[in-house]
Amino acid sequence: MGQSDEVPRRLESISQTLIPSTSLVHPPRNPQDAQLTAAIADLRVHPTIEALLHILNHDLPSAHFLVRHMQAPPAVEGMLLHGILHRAEGDFNNARAWISDVADACEGYQPKHKEDGQKLDPEVAKQVGSNCDISSSLIKFVYGDEEPQSLIDAVEEFRGKKKSERTDGKEDVEKRIRGEAEKMLEWCKSKFGDGVFDDATKAWVKNSEEISKISGDMVSGGKGYRKF
Repeated sequence: MGQSDEVPRRLESISQTLIPSTSLVHPPRNPQDAQLTAAIADLRVHPTIEALLHILNHDLPSAHFLVRHMQAPPAVEGMLLHGILHRAEGDFNNARAWISDVADACEGYQPKHKEDGQKLDPEVAKQVGSNCDISSSLIKFVYGDEEPQSLIDAVEEFRGKKKSERTDGKEDVEKRIRGEAEKMLEWCKSKFGDGVFDDATKAWVKNSEEISKISGDMVSGGKGYRKF
């Protein structure tokens, strides 16, 4: 088997190990498998796929290192993963904000400026799409007819229950989270490929001034939810 076949095979093996076992209905405390952190990085796949695998492995710091470089259009995949990461750690308001930004971008608008009618640059808007046979937007492909914010609501509602009340609904929420991951992986493999992505910096996107300020406040101004 050549090297070109080896990476997709390993990616398939790791993803099929992680997706059925991930349990992000609860806030993750430690990676599912600490040894997988290096194995995932060693794949050298597109950063969105690597970040998704780290999230599924409950390794949020490794995922956050990547998604913070993909916080503006056309990197809607990184933006959506940022929202998923926030949901996993329990920062539900930030999760909703990221999902809303992705929805704006998928409709061709500058995040947070849809009501002002501020459109994305045509070249950026073109890159927001799938670049392949998938005709729907990322949001539509991942969530279908479901309101994308509803999964955030479901996780927040579940975590807000007393432990004695958590007997119902857990399996359904976990199934939805795993389905979301499967659709994200399918989209990203279709758009970016499932082989080696030689230069991760080619996927980096310069932040907008708004995002740069928010990120700075979270890191140095004490406004962030996470401590890593």
